[in-house]
Amino acid sequence: MTLLPPRQMDVLNFMLAFHAENDQLPPKAEIARHFGFRSPNAAQCHVDALERKGFLERNRIGNLRFARGGKCLMLDQKEVGHDQS
Repeated sequence: MTLLPPRQMDVLNFMLAFHAENDQLPPKAEIARHFGFRSPNAAQCHVDALERKGFLERNRIGNLRFARGGKCLMLDQKEVGHDQS
């Protein structure tokens, strides 16, 4: 089971909601604006962590997408859990 810190869970849920409304992932600047980050680089760090943990993946041309294999289907915080780091 992959544990997500609360902020990464929030970012992932925001990305899912944005995708549901817009049929695309949000730009890093939109993530930064939504969470009050000072720069898109902070958003990029969270996105990179989600990719490392298997919730996001890159397609053949390098664009991000939600990972296949079901991890995004387990977004209930009780199932995914939280770690404190």
